[in-house]
Amino acid sequence: MQPSEAGSVWGGLKGGASHAVLLWAIALTGPVALAGDAAAQTAGATAAPSKAGTAQADGEAPVVLDTLMVGGTPQARYDSRQTDVGGRLSSDITEIPRTIDVVPEQLLQDQHAREMEEVYRYFPNVVNNDGYGGTREDYIIRGFRRRDDVYRNGVRLKSNSRIDPSTIESIQIIKGPVSDIGQMTPGGLVNITTKKPGWKARNHLEVNVDSHGERQTMFDSTGPLSENFAYRIVGSAESSNSFRDDTLVQRQFFAPTMSWVGSSGASVTVGYEFSKDKRPLDRGFITYPAGGSLRSVADVSRSTRYDANFTKRDSTYHQAEADISIPLHSDKWTLEGKLFYNHERTDEIHTEVRSIRSNGLLVRRVEGNDDRNLDTVFGRLQTKGEFEALLPVKLATGIEYRTQKESWINYVGADQVGGTVSNPASWQLTDNSARPTARTARRVEQTDFGPFIQADISLLPTVTLTLGARYELSKGSARVENLLGRGTTVGSYPVDRNLTKTAGVMWKAFEEVSFFANYADTFQPHNFYNGDTQVFPAEKGRQYEVGSKINLMGERLFMTASLFDIKQSNVVESVNGVAVLTGGQKSRGAELSVVGNPAEGWNIRAAVGYVDAELESADRSIDGNRPTNVPTHNASLWSSYEVKDPSSPLVGLGFGAGATLVGNRYGDAQHTFELGSYTLIDAGAWYYIPVGEKKIRLDLGVKNLTDKSYLTASGGTYRVSVGAPRTVYGGISLDF
Repeated sequence: MQPSEAGSVWGGLKGGASHAVLLWAIALTGPVALAGDAAAQTAGATAAPSKAGTAQADGEAPVVLDTLMVGGTPQARYDSRQTDVGGRLSSDITEIPRTIDVVPEQLLQDQHAREMEEVYRYFPNVVNNDGYGGTREDYIIRGFRRRDDVYRNGVRLKSNSRIDPSTIESIQIIKGPVSDIGQMTPGGLVNITTKKPGWKARNHLEVNVDSHGERQTMFDSTGPLSENFAYRIVGSAESSNSFRDDTLVQRQFFAPTMSWVGSSGASVTVGYEFSKDKRPLDRGFITYPAGGSLRSVADVSRSTRYDANFTKRDSTYHQAEADISIPLHSDKWTLEGKLFYNHERTDEIHTEVRSIRSNGLLVRRVEGNDDRNLDTVFGRLQTKGEFEALLPVKLATGIEYRTQKESWINYVGADQVGGTVSNPASWQLTDNSARPTARTARRVEQTDFGPFIQADISLLPTVTLTLGARYELSKGSARVENLLGRGTTVGSYPVDRNLTKTAGVMWKAFEEVSFFANYADTFQPHNFYNGDTQVFPAEKGRQYEVGSKINLMGERLFMTASLFDIKQSNVVESVNGVAVLTGGQKSRGAELSVVGNPAEGWNIRAAVGYVDAELESADRSIDGNRPTNVPTHNASLWSSYEVKDPSSPLVGLGFGAGATLVGNRYGDAQHTFELGSYTLIDAGAWYYIPVGEKKIRLDLGVKNLTDKSYLTASGGTYRVSVGAPRTVYGGISLDF
């Protein structure tokens, strides 16, 4: 983009994805009348004359009218129909023959989302997973758990830390495999688009608190430095308590970015990101025998911890990123390059429940990882453009390289007996990590390299065929050294070659209605993060999908409906930290979603999903069972309303409300215990106060309005994550 053409980052992209039917909620959000001059329009305000009539007769002097500035939330900040992964040739999700859901940053602010897990539940057939005691991003899409499938600006990224919401411009969930990406879970992936420099000046300050002890502040500043340079600086700091006992979250985040755009259209964007995250690794509740092979989840206070109060986990990362785009000899072709580097350091200590003795006493031990260093290097070089070859063709082709190295020291302490299910007496646990019973040094390396190609072929003016492929070479190795005795185990898998492919068709049957169908396959080599060097055969998956995308009410509403059939073989599932080859998994289902603004100021997002997921295994105890943490259905609805009439007495006042429903889930593959279903209701209000050309926004709301007790996910018999109780929050922000 030329500087004059580049819109403010805060002026949002058009779009969305999330639809249809389940519970309802409505809200009002009032724009604020701001007095000011036309310069304030760069903050997204809309000007309106204070008296009727703007025409002038010939020869008459022009009439200068007073200006009334109407502030509030720009509509563009609620809409986002763009993605930077899943469609190399088109970033508009309405033109891509697959299901893609998008949540913009504004929704995170309206819902007071402090973690990514609060956002996942607003997507159909997407639910939260255990997340290693709540310290990592973890989710399930269409019945399949992610494995390193968190993408950042289109780069596959393994991370041992949480994603700070302060960096997020939008969140996209791409359903099903994307073959030109290569390795990924067949259910789909999550991509985070981070904030980039804008060519219109804007500054944002924000402070948030809640009834359980949240204390968070952030700032965001962007604008031009000259005709060719623009900057963005985002930062945040947090020191928050939780409803869980002895839980303190401390994190700092800082991300400066700079862009240059030349007169020829060439551009360079470079950025750096720093994050420091400190929080306990919380295993949640445990289960106890309930007769036969069945178990029950402990019925204790939601604040109860089975961990010692000395548990902690510190994670720090440094990321650097560069994007380059160069127009070639024709405006129809560009050469693009991307470089990315991430260094992450993590240390942790926590306690695990190992068993329950016949007399009811708990058996626990201290575990942890020291000096965990993770380094990721990624590079991409691609060219894309269009040409005529009997039919119009758009083409993107290039090559990607990624290497990941991780090393750490794992240790476990001696068993400690004491406490019961109803009274864990966790303060009695002692830190015996200095005298471990086992201590091993581990190192894992993984490298993949692959050329890719994608083409959009216009078969007819209304029919587009999309073809894609990737030929990927991957290899990995692991080394485990016993530091308390003798012995080193080394394992590796030789270079593995896989061709993944996709085909999709988009038919624009009517001006506002399109139908699509696609096939795609994928693979994932086994990794060595389960603590051994055993090599399982690569997981392989494929998906068939059909659906429709519909624009209604002059593109005010965007709907997506789809049916899918996914199958994966050689599935490896972690059961209480042990790798188990279950054999395979299949998943069939349907989704319906809608996003848009049916009337001025009214915004709505709704979704409903159904999935029939089933394990295929030689183990009869789990064959045919539903996978862990996978519900058959989930649904959500969020609605808000902002008064756009400056003469309204409610100007500056707004409301929003939403509901999410998650069906019953099993806590393990053997179905020995259930997690139950739950419905959560959230509501919030906000008020804009004009201060000259600035605007202040006050927020007040309640999460889990009915104080529903619920379980979010299970990591195994003694690892059941607990949902948050009713939480009252407040915030204040300033835009100038």
